[in-house]
Amino acid sequence: MITVNFDKYKYDHPLAMDFFKIEENNEFLLSSEVHDTDFFEIFIYDEIEGYVVLDGEKIVLRKGMFLFVSPYQKRSWFVSENKIKGWAVIFEKEFLANFFSDKLFVYRLQYFYNKTVLTTFDSKELLHSFNQNIFSEIQNEIIDFKSDSRHILRALLYYILIKMNRVFCEKYQLDSETQLNNHAYLFKEALELNYVHKHKVNDYVSLLNISRITLNQSVKKQFNVTATEMIKDRIISEVKTQLIHSAKTISEIAYDLNFSEPNNLIRLFKSKTGYSPKKYRLSK
Repeated sequence: MITVNFDKYKYDHPLAMDFFKIEENNEFLLSSEVHDTDFFEIFIYDEIEGYVVLDGEKIVLRKGMFLFVSPYQKRSWFVSENKIKGWAVIFEKEFLANFFSDKLFVYRLQYFYNKTVLTTFDSKELLHSFNQNIFSEIQNEIIDFKSDSRHILRALLYYILIKMNRVFCEKYQLDSETQLNNHAYLFKEALELNYVHKHKVNDYVSLLNISRITLNQSVKKQFNVTATEMIKDRIISEVKTQLIHSAKTISEIAYDLNFSEPNNLIRLFKSKTGYSPKKYRLSK
């Protein structure tokens, strides 16, 4: 499996974001070989036929769909190359975080690092709105780059990320407020960085130095699930990925995830998916 790294030097000017037509850059975007990337990706489809397997989940792609992929998510594409048209927005976290002095910004967006719901939505209205003006502005700034273009690109990217977050949250009945409830976002970040070693709510209570009540209330309000469910969902997502994209046994996966007893992980997996790990692997 390969990891595609972000190319800051694709253009004459170093730039930690890119925006392009999918049909013109399909060398890795359409690959059926398992791969991941070290950057954030948003795919917006004007036309598409096929599906993607993302972290073990099959997602059928449709015209008007927005698909969000976080760094290091494993994927394989199964699409018709002559029936794909749309846009891709890719960027490194630092492109926004350094400028806005908000290290949690990408964690505030409900569609990134979300293991509870599919990170997609359909909105032909939003797509039409973006196509009318925003997309051409972004493309022109990248191609005709000037000394202040980074500021304009950050502002435009920030704008479309927030607009998409509002639509995503409306679909899944999540809180779209991005500037409040820092405890929830800190937990989301901590979970992504520590789920391999920390499996209990109390682990994160200690790590974040807050009370269990505060953590649970914050997480429930922001993500509409409990902190315990978020931890379980993140672990199960990793197990699914390993079952689909590796030849590891469940015992080896349990060891990698620091479970002292493989049976504990098996029970958790069955309770969340309804499958035994072996049957899940065979079903895919």
